[in-house]
Amino acid sequence: MTKQPILGIVPSFDDGESVAWQDGVKRLFLRRDYFATLSNVGATPVILSPDMDVQQVIELCDGVIISGGADVDPSRYGQERIAQVVKLEPAERFDWETELIEACDAAGTPILGICYGMQRLNVHYGGDLMQHIPLEVGDTVEHFGAEHEVHFVANFLGISEGSSRQVASRHHQAVARLAEGAEIVAKADDGIVEAMTIRGHYGMQWHPESDLTGVHVYRAFVESCQSAVY
Repeated sequence: MTKQPILGIVPSFDDGESVAWQDGVKRLFLRRDYFATLSNVGATPVILSPDMDVQQVIELCDGVIISGGADVDPSRYGQERIAQVVKLEPAERFDWETELIEACDAAGTPILGICYGMQRLNVHYGGDLMQHIPLEVGDTVEHFGAEHEVHFVANFLGISEGSSRQVASRHHQAVARLAEGAEIVAKADDGIVEAMTIRGHYGMQWHPESDLTGVHVYRAFVESCQSAVY
């Protein structure tokens, strides 16, 4: 029997101080959509935890997905936090992801960054972010809790150059200055970067597990991890 590729998913972190909990108990959480979509395309998804040694993660996983989440602390890319940045992912997540990305690079393990995950990759490699899209580009395209069209200027995980897709969008921030080595592969009508490749990894600003692109994008990412499966 052929072994299914194991994909580790970095979840959102909660330090026990959010509106939902406020009890001081740390939690990890993740939309179940990720599991359903990945299982349907032939992968075995597992949730990753900072309690796992990163080398154990590399030995276990054929690929890594950095899921969506709250905002990256602007101090991590040299900016002052503005009022519209209300909730940050805990520093523990950012610091652990730094170790994880470095370990993936050393081992040649591919990463797919979703929403926050794409922004996180850009910041890791030296880029920065647009802290609040409406302040910088306006609201001609609704990016938070809406669907909109994205246009591909290069091939990307099973989607062909020159094509367009309607996607599920849940973000108010975006990639601004690209990190060295990043290539834009898709944009929205307002110019917001919607997908990129960077140093052998993939980033996408929308949530493919919540729209019709998911089965194709995740299957293509699983196939890109297959070389690590024996």
